[in-house]
Amino acid sequence: MTEFSKSGQTDSDLTREEKSARAAIRRWQGRKVLNRTSKIDACQGCGVRILDPETGVIVARSSRGYAVTIGLVRCGRIWFCPECSAAIRRGRTEELKTGALRWLAQGGILAVVVLTARHNRTTDLARLAAGLWGEPKLDAKGEPVLDRSGKPRRVPGAYQRMLTDSAFYGRPEAVSWWQRKDGSFGHSVRPAEDGHRHRIGYAGMVRASEVTRSQANGYHPHMNCLVFLGATLDGTPAKGTVTGYFEPTAEDLEAWETWLRNFWTETLRKMDPSWAPSKECFERDCKCEGKGHGVMVKFIRSPDDKALIEYLTKVQDGKPPADSVRADLDAAGGAAMETVRADSKTGRGRKSMTPFQILYRLWDLEVQGTDPRQAEGYGRPDQLRAWWAEYEEAFAGRRAIEWTRGLRGHVHLVGDDSDETNLQFVYEGAAKEPLTGGVVMTGDAYGTVERTDAEKEMEAVVVGEFYDSVGDMVGQLGGRADHVRVATAEELANIQAAMLERLQSKAEKRRAEVLMLRLRGELADALAALPDDAPPAAAEALQQDFFRKLIAAQKKPAAAAN
Repeated sequence: MTEFSKSGQTDSDLTREEKSARAAIRRWQGRKVLNRTSKIDACQGCGVRILDPETGVIVARSSRGYAVTIGLVRCGRIWFCPECSAAIRRGRTEELKTGALRWLAQGGILAVVVLTARHNRTTDLARLAAGLWGEPKLDAKGEPVLDRSGKPRRVPGAYQRMLTDSAFYGRPEAVSWWQRKDGSFGHSVRPAEDGHRHRIGYAGMVRASEVTRSQANGYHPHMNCLVFLGATLDGTPAKGTVTGYFEPTAEDLEAWETWLRNFWTETLRKMDPSWAPSKECFERDCKCEGKGHGVMVKFIRSPDDKALIEYLTKVQDGKPPADSVRADLDAAGGAAMETVRADSKTGRGRKSMTPFQILYRLWDLEVQGTDPRQAEGYGRPDQLRAWWAEYEEAFAGRRAIEWTRGLRGHVHLVGDDSDETNLQFVYEGAAKEPLTGGVVMTGDAYGTVERTDAEKEMEAVVVGEFYDSVGDMVGQLGGRADHVRVATAEELANIQAAMLERLQSKAEKRRAEVLMLRLRGELADALAALPDDAPPAAAEALQQDFFRKLIAAQKKPAAAAN
């Protein structure tokens, strides 16, 4: 469907700012439908509930001329909320783009890998998602099985098995001991074996998962991966250190791609023959180049590492980057966008749609009364709700974007994949944006606007700097005009500063909790590995090492803050 603005313009006629504004309205419409459709409590309250009733809700004009709302609870559900997803994926894209550019500048190469499975309208989405990404391990009573550190164990999916398969990961040296009849001991040594990862210089990957739904074949979950190659490692990708870079040979890259295609197809076939993708294709001019549709691989190299390093490390003086650097920026940015920004994608016409387009179609049909033949996507309201419920059940609790362990360290980034960090991306954008003026509303006053779906009209009043009119608007909608007051830029800045401080405090607390869990797990593993006849001093030494690591790690954030 071609959408028109009030002036009759098509999308191609709109400026970048107008397209951005239109997309923001669409995301808001989708979030409003999510509030009323989702079975997840956090999604029901996203953009509705108030963070701090004493502070209220702030609706302000940014220095760049758009509306910013502060003080609402956000769900941070990247799979389900169009508004939160856009903020999270924007932050994750910048993080990945930075990492990719640094990797190219250091001398590595990148591989864009797409992994998918065969599917049809009868495919159970939750079961296929478990096959791709794993699921919690349950005991006979249906209760989660915990490991030594108290974390739930998981049954690996095809993705996890791909990373740990010995043909890819290799085998460490192994020593076997046995006792002879005469009481003496003998042993044998199985030498270490390199896997594909050693030959291609694998250092890690970022996996972003996404889903579309077609009329013909139902839900289609798949993965976009950005793989970091060309590294010489001292140790493993997760715990080792990059000591240098090299160019993998074409033969080794081709051997890895061939192994990956065969392994992926056969692993899915063993799980369910109906999931196994093709390994060859006879369709003319198909982008798979005859290799089948289960695995697609594309390599990215920097044409000029030196120029890119200079661009990344020197203060920019306004000069445009060299052509070679521009190519790197375009390649890394494109790879990051393709890997992470599922929220900005749409389905193909009315035959395919993304999950967010399910929400948008419900808005068109049920709120705007759009003719079903003109509305975005396909399906009746009852079908759309059933499809959404199926999607929610399959992806609740799953990570959409995940870096393999150790990779952030290899590209000198600090961060994690946690839900708390996702929420930081959602909240910090509004908390850091310079504001020129606005209004402070009580929860009741904002609720009056929210229940009548008048938020966008109120934002237009604020952007026009008619702040005194917001109270009148609330009164006309049946609320109390005296529950709205105009706020100065200085007051808004103070509110933002307090909010940022709370966010940073919560983030530091979360990082400390994650660190404690990780170190406790390492201690539990080390204690379990001690032989039965180990002296008590050995266990005491491990515990002392645990506390030393904990104290050292706690000092790092304090030093960074100073």
